[in-house]
Amino acid sequence: MVKVFISHSTSSDLQTARLRDVIADGLRERNYEVLLDVRVQQPGQPWQLKLAKFLGECDAALVLVNQAALDSSWVRRETNILHWRKTLHPSMVLVTVLVGEVNAGQLRGSSLGYLAADDVARVGRCSPEEATRIVGLFPQILQLVDDVVSAWLTNIGIQLREIRDPEVFARIARRLGVPPEEHDELIPGFAPVLLASQMLDTHDIEKLANAVFEAWMGGLDSDRAQKLATMVLPVWVDRDAARRIVQETDGSTRRVVILNVDSPLIGEQYLARAFCVDVTSYYIAKAAAGPAGEDDPETSLLYQCERAVKWAIGLEQDQDLDHPEEPRDSGRFFLVLDAKKCELGIVHRVVVQLHERIPWMHVLVIPGRGVNVRESWPGNPDEVLVLDPPFEAGHETLVQGVVRRVSDRLRPSDRGAW
Repeated sequence: MVKVFISHSTSSDLQTARLRDVIADGLRERNYEVLLDVRVQQPGQPWQLKLAKFLGECDAALVLVNQAALDSSWVRRETNILHWRKTLHPSMVLVTVLVGEVNAGQLRGSSLGYLAADDVARVGRCSPEEATRIVGLFPQILQLVDDVVSAWLTNIGIQLREIRDPEVFARIARRLGVPPEEHDELIPGFAPVLLASQMLDTHDIEKLANAVFEAWMGGLDSDRAQKLATMVLPVWVDRDAARRIVQETDGSTRRVVILNVDSPLIGEQYLARAFCVDVTSYYIAKAAAGPAGEDDPETSLLYQCERAVKWAIGLEQDQDLDHPEEPRDSGRFFLVLDAKKCELGIVHRVVVQLHERIPWMHVLVIPGRGVNVRESWPGNPDEVLVLDPPFEAGHETLVQGVVRRVSDRLRPSDRGAW
């Protein structure tokens, strides 16, 4: 049965609560299964855990935005995951309803502002007629298949389920900043779901790394701990910036993305975040410009790129790179190009040559900080997406250091070392 999740904050708003219940009844009459926390509370099963499960399994969602919802950290967490799922799975139905005195300007200026770009409706009065109208906004919904965000949550939980000691879950929760009053709810069987949801809402890479270390020291073997780290460390990347790599707000995509950072590792983290660490959704090749002073830097860069691309798409180095067929089910192909030692004019000419032969390839250019890309890029500025991360260079160093420490510490030979 198709499942519709309702996100709300109505404990102190009886009018919105009544609207919520009438809408839920209307959806059930259409033979949808409604996922609503107030209807399924059972002893021994904390509501937060149910919500985390609902967020990963629903096929559609309704968000009721009253004043309480604007101020609710739980609604923000829920809608963050829901909106990201819709970004990567556009067929998902996500309807936002402004309730009472809340207006579009308040929504855009709030922590839920990303919802303003999707379907937004408004109800002036919480009447049965308004509820019927909102139910009518839901078209015939299909069950979601291969939803990468849902799979992301599930896969994180799969790794955490190997932990047997409940105290380890509490230690992980403390590292992630889960309030102490919620630790008693981390019961076996449900704790992995809640912690997976919390990890996707934690944007501090050091907290995420320490949570991974707690899991490892608490009994998770090195292989699973490495998988867990791979899945959660990229969550530090800004969700909306990463989303633009997948799809712009107007539905378009850019074949060339320029990320104004120094490290290709940061670029790889952005791609991992953009595709929810789903290796079936994307794959990469890596190339770098040679040292300054080469006699023919353009020829050298083209050669390095061709070698990397051939290896990634399965060609031998002596084979011609001439309009290879695009793999049907491998996801998007990105060339991550470290261009710090090269002029952007050269990068542009090399990318043009590559796209003439591989039009389906995407390129992520790392030009280094301090480069005015918008003035230096010689091609059509509308053909590229330029991302300017808000963090300072020191944060790049922090991210690189954390990733390296996690990788070094989780080597099998280091088991138990501090």
